[in-house]
Amino acid sequence: MVALTAFLSRNLTALKVADMLGRSVFVAVLLVILPCFAAGLSADEAQQQKFFESRIRPLLIERCYQCHGPDEASGNLRLDLKSGWEKGGERGPAIVRGNPADSLLIRAVSGADPELSMPPADSGPPLTPAQREDLAVWIRQGAFDPRDGQQTLNPIETAARTHWAFQPVQPPQIEPGQHPVDFLIDKQLQSAGYTPTPPADIRTLVRRATFDLLGLPPTPRQLTTTADDFPRLIQELLASSAYGERWGRHWLDIARYSDAKDGVLMYGDARIRPFAWTYRDYVIKAFNDDLPYPQFIREQLAADRLGLPADAPQLAALGLLTLGRMFDRNKHDVIDDQIDVVGRGFLGLTVACARCHD
Repeated sequence: MVALTAFLSRNLTALKVADMLGRSVFVAVLLVILPCFAAGLSADEAQQQKFFESRIRPLLIERCYQCHGPDEASGNLRLDLKSGWEKGGERGPAIVRGNPADSLLIRAVSGADPELSMPPADSGPPLTPAQREDLAVWIRQGAFDPRDGQQTLNPIETAARTHWAFQPVQPPQIEPGQHPVDFLIDKQLQSAGYTPTPPADIRTLVRRATFDLLGLPPTPRQLTTTADDFPRLIQELLASSAYGERWGRHWLDIARYSDAKDGVLMYGDARIRPFAWTYRDYVIKAFNDDLPYPQFIREQLAADRLGLPADAPQLAALGLLTLGRMFDRNKHDVIDDQIDVVGRGFLGLTVACARCHD
């Protein structure tokens, strides 16, 4: 998880910097146009809203919400709501409109009061002089804040927070003597009104095992396996090189593996990746060697940071990041694709939206 966090942090930052120039004109236009559609806003209010949305809200989200937001209200102070800073926390209102010098928020971020020094040292560097000045200007101009009312979750947010995948894991109560897998399957079958099928005979089990583990039908010899010898057959199948070839393909799908750039494969075409096979073989070997999953993750995300020799075979694991699409050499899109494959592959989540909506 440390390697995964470092990768996402490093590359999200790189992507934001790379996109900054390309998006600046678009954002500037939006900041000018959007206030014009705000109902009932004067020209002065529209300018204040532009300043708040471009300079203040992003700063509060990035540096303040972690401790003073919807999930945690340190000192009983919330800065994600207008009513939060108006009411204030244990020390009173955080902002005095028109008077930055008397505002607790400014005293905290400026270091004027050691007991109020914010943000905490363990949450990152202190605010820059420009960020502190933005807050002072905002307060001096009256602390315009369009975040009226209490924060509520829309139906999509509510559904996301209550989705089963994000609930704490609760081990089921399994009846004594029953296999956990059989118990869970039988429970779902019964809830759907189905009757479980009787146990399979040994010939059927052998066919299932060879197709599942190797993707191949059983040999005549394997079909003679008895129930007592079935565990031995499973070990034999797991020891076969075909096991890694079969199950490695599932991971190669996650890694969007291809022998060619952007999926184009023509004989003699320069788009063919001459060393793509090294990543394919790495994955197959990892499955056949029963490589621990944490190590499997670390090597694919950061093999070049593990102090390995220059000719170490584990370096081929970086193919997870380098075998994606080239996007006509657009490095912004390449980084976005790398972040996307990590999010989908290791988290089961798409994080591509964060490229523009962070």
